[in-house]
Amino acid sequence: MEIKLENLKLNDWELNTTLSSEDIIGITGPEYEEVLEILSLKEIAEGQIMINEETITKENQYEYYKKISLVQKDLKKINYLNTIKEHMDFIINYYHLQIKNIEKKEKDSLKIVGLDSSLLDRNITSLSKSEQKKVQIAISLLSNPELMILDEPFKSLDNKSRKKIMMILTKLKEQYHKIIIIGSNNADILYQYTTKMLFVKNKRIFLEGSTQELYERVDYLKRNGYKIPEIVLFTYKAIKKKKVKLEYHKDIRDIIKDIYKHV
Repeated sequence: MEIKLENLKLNDWELNTTLSSEDIIGITGPEYEEVLEILSLKEIAEGQIMINEETITKENQYEYYKKISLVQKDLKKINYLNTIKEHMDFIINYYHLQIKNIEKKEKDSLKIVGLDSSLLDRNITSLSKSEQKKVQIAISLLSNPELMILDEPFKSLDNKSRKKIMMILTKLKEQYHKIIIIGSNNADILYQYTTKMLFVKNKRIFLEGSTQELYERVDYLKRNGYKIPEIVLFTYKAIKKKKVKLEYHKDIRDIIKDIYKHV
C-alpha cells in the first residue's frame, strides 16, 4: 500500500512525499494538524495524489475519502447518541457505507481492537480513556480504510495503555496492510512508536527519513525548534559531555546494558 504526493498545493502548503504501509509514519511540527487535514482528502488540492498508482480526481475523490480515516484526539460526543452501536450506526449512515451485514461488521471491528462485542450496548461515557480510543479506532475500521491518520492517539493514556494501542496499530499495518500516520508534537512518543518521520515547518516538509536517524541529529533539530526525546537527549549528553561510548536506543534497558559495557 502506497500513497504518493507530487507537488501537492493547498492553503499555501506544498507537499512531496511517498507514504507506505511498510512504515509507521510520524508527523510533527507547529502546523502538523494542517497536514493531517490535507491527507484526509476533505479538499482536493492542486497537484497529484496517487493511491496504489491510481490518481485521485474530483470524480473519484469521495470514494477515496471514505477509504481514509482521521481519528481525532478525543472521541466526539454527539448528544443524541449514547451507546457504541449508536455511534457506529451513525457513521455507517452518514457516510453511506455499503455493508452487507452491519452487525457482523461492527462486532468484527471491535474484535480487531481487542474489545468484546458485548460492549456494543455500553454507553460511551462509561468507558475508560483506553477503551474510548479503541472504540475510535474500531469506528474508523467500518469503512475499511487504506490510510489511517491518528491525531495524538496516546493522549491521556498511561504507558501500559499506550503499548496496547500500539499493538493494535502494528497489527493493522502488518496484517491488514494499512498505512498508519501518527500526528503529534510529543517527541518521546514519536521516537518510541514510529519508524519514519516527517518534520514540517513553514508549510513544507522540512525533514524526512528514518525516525532514529533523524532524531539523532540533536543539534540540528534543536536549532530549528523541534523537541528532542528524553532518551535521545540523555544519550547525547553522555556522548558529548561525559565522552561515554554509547549507541542511541529506543529502550532504556538497552542503554543501561551499553553503559555497563563501556563505563
